Amino acid sequence: MTGMATGSEQLKVMQELAKGFEQTHPGAHINLLPGTSSYEQDIRVRLAGRNPPDIWNTHGWSRDRYANFLEPLNNQPWASRLNSLMDISMRTNGGEFYALPLDVAVTGIVYNQDVLQRAGVDARSINSWDDFDRACRAVTANGDSCIGAAGKETWTGGNLLDYTAPGMFTQAQLDALQQGDFEDAPFRKMADMVSGWARSKFFNVDYVSATNDDVARSVALNKIAFVFQSNGFVQTAQQYNPQVNLGFIAFPSDTGEQYLVSGEDYALGVAKDSPRKQLALEFLDYLAEPGNMERFTAVTNNASAFKDVKPTLGMMESSYDYWVTQKHTQAIPIFDRVYLPNGMWSTMTTTADGLISGQIDPAQAVSQISTSFVSLYRKKA
Repeated sequence: MTGMATGSEQLKVMQELAKGFEQTHPGAHINLLPGTSSYEQDIRVRLAGRNPPDIWNTHGWSRDRYANFLEPLNNQPWASRLNSLMDISMRTNGGEFYALPLDVAVTGIVYNQDVLQRAGVDARSINSWDDFDRACRAVTANGDSCIGAAGKETWTGGNLLDYTAPGMFTQAQLDALQQGDFEDAPFRKMADMVSGWARSKFFNVDYVSATNDDVARSVALNKIAFVFQSNGFVQTAQQYNPQVNLGFIAFPSDTGEQYLVSGEDYALGVAKDSPRKQLALEFLDYLAEPGNMERFTAVTNNASAFKDVKPTLGMMESSYDYWVTQKHTQAIPIFDRVYLPNGMWSTMTTTADGLISGQIDPAQAVSQISTSFVSLYRKKA
């Protein structure tokens, strides 16, 4: 179960790699299932029915959700080649990890340079959320939408909360969250900000009916300035306009320096009870070869998890060089995977959707998140 969309460049490359593996392993056949909008639920059903796929894309939860179902990979021949970028979110305290990261998402706010230029906005001058607000006002005054999100795929709104959260919390508040103590004030700041964006009409006007493909098309046609997505979004936008001019900026922070969000993006784990476990592990070994890893990062515009693989970042390379190589911007793990109990992502997406669509106000949003946090943390305990 790949978690990769039908027709996506990522799935096309994976199909090519699977064929290459089959050619070197006579008799082997790999059935690659594309992702669906219910991908996470599909996996849960398979696990509950004790019928897991031999290999599945762990979508960020190889350690904290699926470890009991997956084969540890720290003794695989490629394990020593992994860099330390993913340690905080993928490794246990004992050093075990359970998935092969095909790439590492180093995520900022993706922007359309042409839209910003028309509005007279320099992307790299956005250092605070006040700066971002001013940029949005300039963009909307020019007749374009500032922020793209898809009401039909609420994860795009969930990203707004997940990516902006680290800059709303002090380290003490983050530590408290990990101990099960809910902190209202930072969540209220986030909710107020997203609600304010909605009231100011910064989002695409077709938000309620839009899919992520619709958002990508609007960005590609130079109608939207910003999206809160990983660099893989570039590939989708380029399908509609190969000449689209995109980059990314670091996230502003209310509690410290600007930051980027880093985490497990596409990663594959092997079911520990699979009757074909050895063959599945051999396929992961094959994918981990440098040449094959390079082919995959070329279609995600992300960094590589391997020390010996130079990623092909495409049009995002200049942004990566500026924020990572030159400015040494800190990379923070994806918020919900480290600081929230298992199951909170669903609450984040529905809460963000309610704020953007105006169905709930910030106070209701915080109450919704708090209730879910307390309930899920108790289950975890």
